[in-house]
Amino acid sequence: MRKIIQLSAAAILVATLAACGTNAPAATSSGTPSETTAATQAKRAVPNVVGMTYQEAYETLVKENFFAQLVDKTGARWIEGNPWADAKVASTDPAAGTMTDASYVKVALTVTQEEYAKQGKAAK
Repeated sequence: MRKIIQLSAAAILVATLAACGTNAPAATSSGTPSETTAATQAKRAVPNVVGMTYQEAYETLVKENFFAQLVDKTGARWIEGNPWADAKVASTDPAAGTMTDASYVKVALTVTQEEYAKQGKAAK
């Protein structure tokens, strides 16, 4: 009985290693390579959102199948506050008109997070 268990474990190990060692794409029942789970997006132009509010820019980018990654004018990732309708877009990376297959577009605002926080306090 012990020999059978050892042989079974060895057979499973060999089968697992053999499956891991191939670089060929998996074939479907039709014999064609299967699609990967992270399908590559086609290249598309980054829309021009400079001068828009962050809300307008976000909505425009989403319509073009991009995700917005918010940064301040220094390039620091935005982590506090909600500049949804209060701050304008200064630039994007990649720049407007650039053909890309990237999912994310960095949206840089015209203010830093500190400046935005001060504006909010002054308004109250």
